[in-house]
Amino acid sequence: MDVSDDHSEAAHHDGEPIDHFGLFDHGPDDAGASADHGGAHGEPADEVDLTHLREVLAGRRQPDTATAHAPRARRETRADRRPGKRPRRRHRVRSTILALLVMVLIAGGAVAGVIYWRHSTAAPVDWAGTGPTTVVVRVQPGQGLTDVAQTLAGAGVVASAQYFVTVASDDGRLSVLQPGYYRVHQHSAAQVVVGELADKGNRLGQMRVIPGQTLADRTAVSPTGAKSVKPGILSTIAAACVPTNGQGSCFSVDDLWKVEETAGPSDLNVVGWAVDDVAKAPDARRRLEGLILPGDYTIAPGSTAQQALAAVVSASAAQWNTTGIMAAAKARHMTPYEMVTIASLVQAEGVGPDMSKVARVIYNRLADGMKLQFDSTVNYGLDRAQISTNESERLDAANLYSTYAHAGLTPTPIGAPGPQALDAADDPATGTWLYFVAVDLDGNSCFSTTTAQHEACIAEARKNGVFG
Repeated sequence: MDVSDDHSEAAHHDGEPIDHFGLFDHGPDDAGASADHGGAHGEPADEVDLTHLREVLAGRRQPDTATAHAPRARRETRADRRPGKRPRRRHRVRSTILALLVMVLIAGGAVAGVIYWRHSTAAPVDWAGTGPTTVVVRVQPGQGLTDVAQTLAGAGVVASAQYFVTVASDDGRLSVLQPGYYRVHQHSAAQVVVGELADKGNRLGQMRVIPGQTLADRTAVSPTGAKSVKPGILSTIAAACVPTNGQGSCFSVDDLWKVEETAGPSDLNVVGWAVDDVAKAPDARRRLEGLILPGDYTIAPGSTAQQALAAVVSASAAQWNTTGIMAAAKARHMTPYEMVTIASLVQAEGVGPDMSKVARVIYNRLADGMKLQFDSTVNYGLDRAQISTNESERLDAANLYSTYAHAGLTPTPIGAPGPQALDAADDPATGTWLYFVAVDLDGNSCFSTTTAQHEACIAEARKNGVFG
């Protein structure tokens, strides 16, 4: 048997290849067969184009080299439709994550929009011009420009504390801003507010006590007979009164005198070592004399008479506690109140370098039991400010402050002693002087130890027009 011929005959029938193995059959079970005889791990094998394959085998068509080995999209199989298949679950997880990301992006955009809206509708960095209403703001001791800016912004004076700091720093006029109360306009431009704070006229409630100033006003009489009034401390306090934001009324000098005469020392915050001496002063109108030190003070707007006076006395008490007056008095076997009285006499009688000599004369006379015989004490009892006195005035015992009529120190200090007078009382010059007299209208004195020397000094004073 010729095997080749047999194969040739079997291979052709009516010009078409014969499929003895069912490779090219298209029955209803083709899909299942593909599934049963698929690729590894039960996956379906790639499908082939049967028509194309028959043509190639029959020699009627050449293989397509461009697509012969390219995979073709396969049809969905039974395995693809199996429930719980892992690829579909992964697809659902990816979809959920994508949806969440989209929601986060949308929410973030909404938040950014709200922030932008709020920023665009926030208060302006600065206002324009000068606002229509005024307000009083306080600058506390120790506050810097940033603290002041926050106070102004909180009171509605400036729109932005940060912007005010920038403007004020560039301007330079507020490099040293004194503590106190200031009148400014609300809703004003930062530059306008800088100008208002720099204007001394807008600083409210300020007062200054000068060395030698007394509680009461004094009439000054010049050698030519001209008279003028020197305002006292209580008048100065009354002049510093400011109603709260322009409302209400101010206390008067008479209101302050009533408080000075009747309020308890503790209610006025009198320094501790002076409380007993204040309580026993023979003249209530003079009991606080000498306890208010020279310096600048602030009266809070809207204060009552008692609040204002207590504020000044309290601030002085704080200063007294830094002077060392108690130690100085103890070293001299005196009370602090006596030391203050001596300093007030030095302030009234001496000027400049003469003060330490005046203090020495006081100590020398007290040690010898001599009367002080100061014209300044006579004039103080008369509420008068001048150099000379006459004999009847000096010998008037009704004047408790006449050191011609009364021995020893005056019942109270006779004015506000300054730092130089306090230093002189603590550290007097060395000398034996017992007398001195002003020899010119500037207050310079001539010092002497004997009566004869003193008479010569008096003659010089008359020559210079000090005495009539």
